[in-house]
Amino acid sequence: MKNIALILAGGRGKRFWPHSRFNKPKQLLASPSGNSMLRDTFERLLTYFETDDIYVATIEDLFQPIRQIIPEIDILNYIVEPVGKDTAASIALSTLLITHYRSQDINIAIFPIDHYIPEQEKFHQLLEFSFQVVQKYQKPVILGIEPKREEPRYGYLCTSNQVEQFKERDIYVVKKFKEKPDLDWIKQNSKIYKLFWNSGIYFFPAQTILKQIERWMPKLNRAITEIAQSIGTLEKGEIIRQQFQIIDSISFEYGILEKIDDLLLIKGNIIWEDIGSWIAMERFVANDNNGNIIQGKYAGIDTHNCIIVNNKGLTVTIGLSDLVIINDGPIQLIYPKSREADIKKIVNQMAKDEHFKKYI
Repeated sequence: MKNIALILAGGRGKRFWPHSRFNKPKQLLASPSGNSMLRDTFERLLTYFETDDIYVATIEDLFQPIRQIIPEIDILNYIVEPVGKDTAASIALSTLLITHYRSQDINIAIFPIDHYIPEQEKFHQLLEFSFQVVQKYQKPVILGIEPKREEPRYGYLCTSNQVEQFKERDIYVVKKFKEKPDLDWIKQNSKIYKLFWNSGIYFFPAQTILKQIERWMPKLNRAITEIAQSIGTLEKGEIIRQQFQIIDSISFEYGILEKIDDLLLIKGNIIWEDIGSWIAMERFVANDNNGNIIQGKYAGIDTHNCIIVNNKGLTVTIGLSDLVIINDGPIQLIYPKSREADIKKIVNQMAKDEHFKKYI
């Protein structure tokens, strides 16, 4: 059976605002390797997939800059959405079009772009094993990462202690999935289950994706059905545009993964980090004697455990701790590290105000 890769590259990277903006989202930004996050993801997948078997889902206004980063991919391998409606809609449309033009009988692996995975050979082996598990069990598989800390910014997977053995490796049955739980949830469930972080890397029999959307997301399913009926007609583009205007913006994790009951998990014995936020700098950039990570011109006293990024002028602090301080020219962002999840909220709020839209 054919194995296909789908790269999700349509997001705006709001957790990296204001560095990640409308005209330069996070997939175009540099990763720890020096390449863009998107280029790193593509090259990582080339260790396993042929170029013709790699697809990229994005949105209209990002298509050209993304194509410049990975020109090797054929234009027909881009799934271009008229507007971003989060990952559930992106995965649904991509699966519909890929299965129509390639085959119904394929497996699809789904990859975000904001990961740091330096161990190429181990990653290649994980891909091979994961597809073998999907083929054997005909169930969705998720790559789980053993937690290094309590991290409410990530999704968590609860598994039982019972495992199945396949080719001398453990396969866990997922009892429940929770996207971005609070610390109390993490502490309570760690007493009952074996917990894993959600890596965001999923392996599905393609038809299973569409069946799960039909079961759990009826409004999205109606839209996908309308689009399916338009394939092969001159109206397809307009039908996609119309349906994407009315569907809800819901992530695949909230819309599907929190609800399905036959998810399998493979432990990812690899170095893995989410690099899509300011806090992630703590795992890649050395700090000073006060625990501060500093980029740009800075002076301060009695300042501890802060992330300070200054792209213009001088930043000066006195008596601060555990803050993220970003000076990005016309925008200054300051918040406690514990409130990083709220960046998306403030960006969404500003996007509704005409006075602030130019800063988004």
